[in-house]
Amino acid sequence: MSKYPSQMQDKFNLRFPDGMRDAIAERAKANGRSMNSEIVQILQDALDGVAEKKALEQLDLFKEAITELRLSVDASKKARQKMSSILDASEDEPT
Repeated sequence: MSKYPSQMQDKFNLRFPDGMRDAIAERAKANGRSMNSEIVQILQDALDGVAEKKALEQLDLFKEAITELRLSVDASKKARQKMSSILDASEDEPT
C-alpha cells in the first residue's frame, strides 16, 4: 500500500501557549485554511520576511558602495584636472 503525500512530509509536534490554538483556528477559518496550512503560511511569511530584510540590508550596502565609488571617481577627476593644469602651466613657462 502506497503512502499518501502528507504521510511522507516532515512532521513536527508543537505545544501552544494558552489561547494560541484558538487564535490560530480563528485565523485559519477567516483565511479559509486548515490550521496546519495556516501555521505553515505564518512560518513561510516569517521566513520570507527575514529573507526580504537581508536583501534590503544588502541593497543598502550596495548603495553605500556605489556612493563611495562615485566620490572616489569625482576625486580622481579633480586630481587629474589639477595635474593637467600644473603640466600645462609648466609647459607655458619659459625655459
